[in-house]
Amino acid sequence: MLSSTELSKLNEVNYREDRLEALNHFYEDLCNKKVADGYIYSLSRYGKIFANGAGGRFSYEEDSDQELKTDTIFRIASITKLFTATAIWQLADDGKIFMGQPVSSILPEFDADPFKPITIAHLLTHTSGIAPDPGTISDTYYKSAWWYIYESELGKENWIKAGLSYGIRFPVGTQWMYSSFGYVVLGAIIEKITGVFAEDYIMDHIVKPLGMTDTFFDIPPEKAGRIAIRSEEAKEYLQKLQNGEITDEEQRSEEEIKTPGTGGGLYSTVNDLQKFGIMLLNHGEYEGGHVLSRMAVQRMTKRFNSEKIPNYAWGDGGADRPYGLGPDLRYNESTSYSEGTFFHEGWGSCSLVVDPVEKLIAVWYIPFHKNIWDGRGIFGTNNVIWSGLE
Repeated sequence: MLSSTELSKLNEVNYREDRLEALNHFYEDLCNKKVADGYIYSLSRYGKIFANGAGGRFSYEEDSDQELKTDTIFRIASITKLFTATAIWQLADDGKIFMGQPVSSILPEFDADPFKPITIAHLLTHTSGIAPDPGTISDTYYKSAWWYIYESELGKENWIKAGLSYGIRFPVGTQWMYSSFGYVVLGAIIEKITGVFAEDYIMDHIVKPLGMTDTFFDIPPEKAGRIAIRSEEAKEYLQKLQNGEITDEEQRSEEEIKTPGTGGGLYSTVNDLQKFGIMLLNHGEYEGGHVLSRMAVQRMTKRFNSEKIPNYAWGDGGADRPYGLGPDLRYNESTSYSEGTFFHEGWGSCSLVVDPVEKLIAVWYIPFHKNIWDGRGIFGTNNVIWSGLE
């Protein structure tokens, strides 16, 4: 049973009590069936958080008795890309770059065929053709950008040039193919334009102004104990951080090649991500401060390509892939949100979804059992949450 305060919050935002209970039952069922190890969620409407929930195991270890909480910190993976896109749009707001600008005018590594036609917009929309993520295509002999960066000698000299060794998979702008490497290149653009490492720029110009106190690239040792554990390697690393065996400086210097974490390196909580989502819903404004211009948010969240763009990633067979200049815009038979909704997933286990029609923002984290992805975690969650709207 919900308390009178909780019921009052639901009434204020016109959300059904029985559907919130259904959401909790849905997640508990996923855990009981060992589809998921746990769950965390946060829902807001009209800029007000009205529901939080959490349950299940904090760790991947089946004998763990520590539970997930609503303030548990987790790696948000590719949701980071929304922050990177926001940083790029801030630079556009300041007149320092424009979306149709050739990347070669900023990064000399792109000043050669076949990379010359690639623009900032192509990187934001995954239509540049440069190296796609591992797993997106069926190719036994495929070597990703990361192989060229970390396994070849060239990576130590110039990681951008090394990542481009793959070439391009299709003519620029003709297909959609997910490329985290493209967003790491956007991080290099941010650094080149501002003179500041992209992770630091995002922290200073987006995370801190929004009061996202549990969001970071470099893990503060005092918060390491709140980070959900998804592997033995992560467990050992976080333990060393807590014990003071790894300093802040060492976190930055432990890799010989330091690429910006702009493709997926942020950690956060569901309620911190709500602040970012509310800012976008409010056209770039949050609690009286402006992070982006209204027009930047409007352009960022609209479809980039007016014509259909084929997607062959993950076996999609050439289906159209609507995409904004940063956010995903998919809207199909499996989604329940309004047309015009924008979002991003992170490693398939977490999502930030902003429905500007219903003024609803949903954030969730579902650590899948043994890290095996299941579509119910995404589509089931979406359907149950949006079924509560009155």
